[in-house]
Amino acid sequence: IKATKAFGDRILLGQFPIYRFFFPYNKIMALAMQVLFALVLPALVCRAEVVSDLMTSSFDESRALEIKAEAFWQPVLEAAEEMKLGEHAQLYKDVEKVIAELPSENTYVREALTDALQRLKRVDDAVLMQAAQSSDLATKKLAAPAGSDEAGSSFFGGGQMGFLSQALRRFVDGGQYSETLVDHVGKRQADILPVLRGAADSAGNVLGDCRKASKTSFDVLKYDIYNKGVPKTPEAAKAVAYRLVDAIGETRHHFMSFVTKTVTGIARDTESKGEQAGATVAQASVSFQQRDFSISASLGISQAPQEMEQVLNL
Repeated sequence: IKATKAFGDRILLGQFPIYRFFFPYNKIMALAMQVLFALVLPALVCRAEVVSDLMTSSFDESRALEIKAEAFWQPVLEAAEEMKLGEHAQLYKDVEKVIAELPSENTYVREALTDALQRLKRVDDAVLMQAAQSSDLATKKLAAPAGSDEAGSSFFGGGQMGFLSQALRRFVDGGQYSETLVDHVGKRQADILPVLRGAADSAGNVLGDCRKASKTSFDVLKYDIYNKGVPKTPEAAKAVAYRLVDAIGETRHHFMSFVTKTVTGIARDTESKGEQAGATVAQASVSFQQRDFSISASLGISQAPQEMEQVLNL
């Protein structure tokens, strides 16, 4: 508008060569041209911006829905994968071997290690089942298109919900994207609820077995220290007892981490229901650039100037 006004001022003063040639002294015509440029050009610019927003918003909205879904399900998948404790299989074999080789007089140590091993196997099985179900669910949800159920709109059709109505509604209250996002959040919560319910049902047994197995393993370590006249506990038995303590703590940690990450994801997903699509896409782009820059910096690789410029522009 300022540039247009300055252009009109030059017309008004007769400083523009073309208009001075055609209208050397017609200030009324020059004033009319100034008003025309001042009023019409901003309207044309605004119209172009509105059309641009409407044309690009569908991509932003679809991408934002994908980002939301990935931000919710990816931590669930990662936490589920962490619960697949395949390395414990070797520990099972080592403990069973030590138990089989214990002298007959080490009755208490044999029974204690057997009990701790059984409890570890039980909690690992429960956690592994939980991990398999959660991993399958998260994998399917990440593979599914996030915005596939969005309905298209026609410029002329649609009755009362035609193009103009949808555009106005989008600018006023978020429109279709807002409704779709709320719907997706509700569906994600409905999908994850059975997983959380299963975790809650098994939490008592898992945590209880972890606590008892850990206590029993520690009892093996101090049995011949605090009890007089008992057979000395073999070093091999103490070594596997230490490993049992570590494995039990690892299982408990991964189980609780899965529950915590899932609940945190639900809360974050709910809180961000009012976030605009453009903000979601921009934040994801900045996060990606920062992560990429951090990885390159850790490897001693400098970012290209144009990539840094993109980060600054965002």
